[in-house]
Formats: sequence, C-alpha cells, structure tokens
Amino acid sequence: MYFHLIYLLITPIFAVEENVLLTEVFTITLDPLLFNWTYEGDPDQYVYQASLLDSPDLPSWIKYVFSEKHKKGFLYGVPPNRNMAKIPLQVVALNTKNYDTRIRYINIHISEKLNPAKFEVLMKIDNVNVEDIFDVERMESLRDIFRKHLWKDSENDLYVTYLESATELGARKPLDPDQEEGIVIRLGSQSPFSKNLKDLEDEVRPLWKGWKSCPRNFKKTSVERYFRDARVTLDWCAFRLIDPNNSAMHHSGMKENAFLKEKWETITKDNIPIRNYSVDVTWSLVLPIALLILLTFLLSFILCFYHDGIYRDEYPNKMQTPVCHKPAVLSGYKPSSNLIKLSPDPALGSRSHTNSPSSTINRGVHCRPSPPPYMRPRFRTDVPQDEQISDEKNWYC
Repeated sequence: MYFHLIYLLITPIFAVEENVLLTEVFTITLDPLLFNWTYEGDPDQYVYQASLLDSPDLPSWIKYVFSEKHKKGFLYGVPPNRNMAKIPLQVVALNTKNYDTRIRYINIHISEKLNPAKFEVLMKIDNVNVEDIFDVERMESLRDIFRKHLWKDSENDLYVTYLESATELGARKPLDPDQEEGIVIRLGSQSPFSKNLKDLEDEVRPLWKGWKSCPRNFKKTSVERYFRDARVTLDWCAFRLIDPNNSAMHHSGMKENAFLKEKWETITKDNIPIRNYSVDVTWSLVLPIALLILLTFLLSFILCFYHDGIYRDEYPNKMQTPVCHKPAVLSGYKPSSNLIKLSPDPALGSRSHTNSPSSTINRGVHCRPSPPPYMRPRFRTDVPQDEQISDEKNWYC
C-alpha cells in the first residue's frame, strides 16, 4: 500500500509530457538520451519495450517500431476522439552489454485540432518503410509535391492524418529482406481538391476495376516525374481521393466507443468457466473401439471369401467328386495261383480278402481318379549314344 502511494507520487515528477492532436499522426522518439545513456555505436545495444501503465501492451492506436537506420525506437499513431486528461505509458529500456534496466514514464495528452482535415489523399508508397517517413527531409519532400504542384491550396494546413505499414493491412512481405515493405499514408487539408488531383484520379480510375494493388512500376502517370524526384514510388491502383464523409474527423469519431473497451482488466480464477471433460473422454474411448471392432469384422469377412475364391481357382480338380471305375478284365486272363504262394506266411495266402468280416468295401471297385493316358516314349536305335542321351532329355517336349 505504501509502495503504491510512493509510486503515484514519484511518477508525475519523472514523467515526460507529450501533447498530441486529434486526427494527426504523432511520433515519440525513444533513444538512449531519454534514459540518460550514451550511444556507443552498437545499434543492438539498447532494447525498448513500451506499454500502457499497469497493462501488458499498448493501446491499439499506438504502434512501436525500431529503426535500424536511425538507431532509435518510435511510438506513433493517431489519437481517437476521446477527451482524456492523460494516457500514461511505461517504457522499459535494457542495455544488453551490462544488463542495466531503466524505466521512463510518458504522459500523452490529447487535444482538439483547431482546423481538422476534411479532404484527404490516400496513397500507398512501395519503396518506403514506416520509420523512413519519420525523416523530416523525406516527409517534407513528399508534402512539397502536393503543396507546390498538385494541391496548392493546402500549402498552409497539409498534414499526415494516417500512417500504417502495408504489411499490417494485409500486404505480402517482399521476398528480398532488404526491400522495403511499403506504407499506407493519408495527407489531409481543409481545402477542397484541386483540378489537378481530380484529373489524376480520373487517370488512374480504370485500374480500380481489377486491381487492388499493382506491382511496382506497373503504371506511369502524367505526374510521375514529381514523385520520382522525391524518391517515392506510388502504387497507383491504391490512389484515392477521400471526401468529407470519410475524412479523418469522421473516422476518429467512430473509434470513440472502441477506445472505451481498450482498458485491459484482469480476471479472477472464479470467473474462469469450468468445463466438464467426461463426455469428451467417453467419446475419445468409445468411438475408436467401435471403429476397431467394425473394421475387424469387415476385414475378416473379406479375407474369408477371398481365400475361398483363391482355393477354387488354384485347385479345381480337388473340388470334383472322384469317379469310381471298375478294373478292366482282359479276355482269357486267369489269375495265377502261384501269386498266393509267394507270400511268406501260409496263412495269408489261404486267407480270403474279399470275404473278410472287417471289410465293407467291394474289392472289385477302386475309387480313385482316372490316371493320365499312357504315352510310349519315342526311342531311336540308330542314334549314337551321346545323341541318344540328349534326345532322351527332350523326348517329352
């Protein structure tokens, strides 16, 4: 409790005050001087992390980017239409060489802009990153194209009303890591559009039908020389003139309700809903087992009938019923009685096989398949011995 009170008293003393205007892009630079450090030439020596005070992240309308070219970090964005006393930010800096950590507090005050822009020009620039547009010289050269050539009436009040990286809005990252990602920018003024701007919009209007974004150097316009001198490559398929109904003032008013919901609030453990996993566990066990049983029966049924079909195809003779044939009796043949005397046992020779009480089969009938027809081998007697051997090997062919 005491620490929190001391913290509230000390924070305003060391906080940095920043005044920003509605409908206008602001930038806050984060460099070693802000934390009383000295830059030693290593761009990776210092690391910055910014967030809303007592919150884990920044509001949605504040973005952070670190520039390798400038060796600095930048906070940028467009404040919503919300009258608040101040928006406190907390920036934590880390020195990666000695791991020294320091904290700075920034209070952002939002004020009304006296003459907000009613007319805006929307452009997509391909050869520029977000941090490059924070260069004062680069930004002034882009403004001079409109103030001196295309929109001369906006010379006194032309300013940036919107700025965002093209990749944050859905554009693809370039294949070459050294190539710029591109930005989407709006320039606004209270002055109506000039004739030159309207003619330029009519010139690029045919590209709107089939192209949301054009490749680089896809289309050259009559005012291309002005942008080429300023080292700016525009995507003419994204060029638009925005009327007062869609201007920055109208757009910021729509964000007021959304800003009220951006305050991050913690939740308690009691507010977290409890889910019953019994149904999920049951389905995760029953369903695989049921599928396993079904597949087992299905595969068994298929394999049984498949095996039966293979057996019928490979052994068709075994599936036939054997035919019983009676032995052929030659005419004039009489069984010799000497065959019985060849038996070593006299009892076996005198025994009648057909009249045996244990025999139930008529010995005159033999149940077996018909043998193949007999074919006499073809031998030649007038062939030499060596040729006869080779002929004997091929006689069946």
